[in-house]
Parts: sequence; C-alpha cells; structure tokens
Amino acid sequence: MKDKAKKIPATPVGEIVAHGDAEIGFQQISELKPVPGIDIVGQLPSELQKITVFSAGIATVSKAPDVGKALIKFLGSPAASAVIVNSGMEIIPAGGTN
Repeated sequence: MKDKAKKIPATPVGEIVAHGDAEIGFQQISELKPVPGIDIVGQLPSELQKITVFSAGIATVSKAPDVGKALIKFLGSPAASAVIVNSGMEIIPAGGTN
C-alpha cells in the first residue's frame, strides 16, 4: 500500500475520491459530509483518532466584545448543537474534556 498512498496537500480528500482518483480517503467527517459522490463508511478506531478541539476568544482591543461573547454563547447553546452535530462534529460540554 505504501507505493499507492499519497498525501493530498490542497484539494479536499473527499473530492479526490469522488472523482475516482483514489479508492479510499481519510479526513475529518465534517470535511467529508458535504462532498457528493462518496460513501462515509465510519470513523477510525478511537486509538487512531486525532481530535481537533476548537476554542474561541475575544481580543482585548475588540470594538464589540459583547457581540463576540454572544456568538460564543450561542455556539455553546442547545440551539446550535444540532447543526454542529449534523455537520459531523461532536459537542464537548462546557468544562468537559475530550
């Protein structure tokens, strides 16, 4: 398999698979879900997973810190969680760890 494997630097891996230039690809589920023409067969085993944690912050010089705080609060709300989960990401409760 080593001779057939290749790293894709710019094009989303799902697009490479959809176009038939590869038979299998590995990428974040949130990056694969919107690609037409591929089948997502599942996640890698947990011991092979590489978790990406997203965080938010507001610059101390922000001209609208309250707007930023409102967005961060919304992203952690039940109203946003369904969209986040549907996109292929997972919710970590406030104060939780992965």
